[in-house]
Amino acid sequence: MRVVLSGICGRMGTLVARSIAEDEGLLLAGGVEMPGHEQIGRPICDVWEESGSRLPVAADLGDYAPDDYDVIVDFSTPAQAVSCAEIASRFKKGLVIGTTGLTQLQMALIQEAAASCPVVVAPNTSVAMNLLFGLVRRAAAVLGPAYDVEIVETHHRHKKDAPSGTAKKLLRLVSSERKVDPARAARYGRKGMSEGREADEIGIHSLRSGAVVGRHHVSFMSDVEELKLSHEALSREAFARGALRAVRFVEGRAAGLYDMLDVLGLSGVPE
Repeated sequence: MRVVLSGICGRMGTLVARSIAEDEGLLLAGGVEMPGHEQIGRPICDVWEESGSRLPVAADLGDYAPDDYDVIVDFSTPAQAVSCAEIASRFKKGLVIGTTGLTQLQMALIQEAAASCPVVVAPNTSVAMNLLFGLVRRAAAVLGPAYDVEIVETHHRHKKDAPSGTAKKLLRLVSSERKVDPARAARYGRKGMSEGREADEIGIHSLRSGAVVGRHHVSFMSDVEELKLSHEALSREAFARGALRAVRFVEGRAAGLYDMLDVLGLSGVPE
């Protein structure tokens, strides 16, 4: 399977691209960065500072002919993710989006593109994190509104979006089980005076420090007990391994919008 990676010079993009290049069943067919990036035109192996692909980093997916690749993987920016979806739809290519920070409008555009091609949208491609999604949903359903929910996420100092895409998904999962609007229920940190915690309130807190790859905690607390569910990525390799599973998943897949639970075969498992 031939793969073009969008955002190839970023932290995740570089790691995923190298994993693709080292996989016997996959071929790194190219890499794309944003126009103006200092690495554009340089061989991909120069980005890694070791031997490997001599293909140049391109400034646009359009620099590749549709017959040059089978799957697009995107770890870039929300706007670029939408562009990748439009191209994948036009040429009927598989697409894996690991980019976070997508707006509702951008997600709507990606879903529209998924009518013509298979698209996996995964704000977190870690296998264990996606199992945690199921556990959080189950806990929210069983414990109900008698338990206050607080979501805390921690990432490295360079992460640009907050809360993380993973934290937003956790919010959506809890809100869905409680049948509340996540936009209304969410409380992003707290400041000033208030009358206390509101009914259905779900707290979300973002910490940015050090070199933390990714840490998420979900607390369910009543007057008499607390349940804590958490996940920590010890290496970005966890995301790369999951991303490669998603790449294999989209090969020959029917058009549609999928997530990592589909990739892991857990979409039909009761949560």
